[in-house]
Amino acid sequence: YRWASDRIGDKGIIGFVTNAGWIDSNSADGMRKCLAEEFSAIYVYHLKGNQRTSGERSRQEGGKVFGEGSRAPVAIVFLVKNPASAERGKIYFHAVDDYLTRDEKLACLRKDRSMAYTQTNVIVPDAHGDWLNQRDDSYAKFMRVDGKKTSESSFFRNHSRGIATGRDAWSYNTSKKVLQANIQKSIDYFNDCVNKSLLAEDFIPNKDDTKIKWNEMQDGAFKKKEFAKDFDHKKVRNTLYRPFIHSFVYFDRFWVLRQYQMPQIFPTRASQNLVICSSGVGSKEYSCLMVDHIPCLDFLEKTQCFPRWLPGEQTKGAEDTLDFGEQSVMPSGFSPEALPHFQAAYPGKPITEDDLFYYIYGILHSEDYRMRYANNLMKELPRIPRVATYEQFMAFVEAGQELARLHMHFEDVAPYAGVKFEYTKVGQPSYRVTQMKWGKIKGKTGNAAKDKTTLIYNDWITVKNIPLEAQEYVVNKKSALDWVVERACVSIDKASGIVN
Repeated sequence: YRWASDRIGDKGIIGFVTNAGWIDSNSADGMRKCLAEEFSAIYVYHLKGNQRTSGERSRQEGGKVFGEGSRAPVAIVFLVKNPASAERGKIYFHAVDDYLTRDEKLACLRKDRSMAYTQTNVIVPDAHGDWLNQRDDSYAKFMRVDGKKTSESSFFRNHSRGIATGRDAWSYNTSKKVLQANIQKSIDYFNDCVNKSLLAEDFIPNKDDTKIKWNEMQDGAFKKKEFAKDFDHKKVRNTLYRPFIHSFVYFDRFWVLRQYQMPQIFPTRASQNLVICSSGVGSKEYSCLMVDHIPCLDFLEKTQCFPRWLPGEQTKGAEDTLDFGEQSVMPSGFSPEALPHFQAAYPGKPITEDDLFYYIYGILHSEDYRMRYANNLMKELPRIPRVATYEQFMAFVEAGQELARLHMHFEDVAPYAGVKFEYTKVGQPSYRVTQMKWGKIKGKTGNAAKDKTTLIYNDWITVKNIPLEAQEYVVNKKSALDWVVERACVSIDKASGIVN
């Protein structure tokens, strides 16, 4: 687009068929602003087809315009530079209907023939450069959750992404024994490579994925002839790899590519903390989930973590102070201005930082909030409003507390009374799972054929009468049950051969 605009100079027409991701992506706001400045008229015929989405959103996007040759959305775009025109940046937009197949989309093109015959909507960009899914400007009046790189007041003093190991198959496992074996294999192989490089300067290590997963951490250490440290049991940590999926991770800086601020939030195995995890900027749909262990970057989409406490500050300071046996106070994750901001809204009413933490969690689950500010939540981190009355505030506090209890202690929740267990064989049943699967609905195919009232646990056990309401609470595009069915299984990593 840049090259073509420069080539035609001050006058001319550009026609392109391209990936349409730039039309609504958060990162292309500058490109959209440039187009509106440089062209007198812009015509967009949006064919959708984004198959890098999932679930209902994927079905709405419809067929892939270039068949198996494309997964991206596609648009036909005409850009007009007319120096005689008084108009600047006039945007005419047409999108095909949702759920259309590839053939139906091509039929629409044959029918419409030309942009001259196509009914379009005129788009007026907002101040952010958004053409579609424009933000609600009232959102900017609320206090932001993150306080980095801004002079605005914020709720939290620090926040972090979820960790990115760069070697998930090696660094995560549901078995401590297997995890130790994988990490020990990596340590032994890497140190053997360093030893060989000391004996021969021209030695080049074999970066075979069945022996080690190599990345920039190992590259740097290998060049400096530095050995990997011995395996340390204290660095095996509990983690949430995906929603409702517990695992273990080897939390060592050498074997975790990006730890971000997690050493401040969970500095030791004994560290206790509560963290509100939120979808990051640019996520396709908003999710949040509270955790009490280290989460993965892909726990939610581009996971951002907001901690109740910052125990890493206490650990660091404790090295330089004498211990007189007094109980220390955990450093708060909240900024000094967070609590007064709410106390001012409800003068004379008791509000604690714990109340504020659960209030935020309750608000982030409010359907009204998520619907009204859906476009904002895709393009920036959350901002938190103050509800009108103290009674409403406390109602959200109580909702947040109950949600936190359910989400962090889901394995302790009482079983649903209506569920029925059927044993398909005689004798002592096996509880081992290879891969759970849903029941089937006759006469249907694909996702529509899944009977989500019936779960085939294994060859011995089938669970029936599961309420369909269990599918309604969705986190990162799936229900809790769908996450368990997908992830609680025996899996084999193709590159390394590691069994989890």
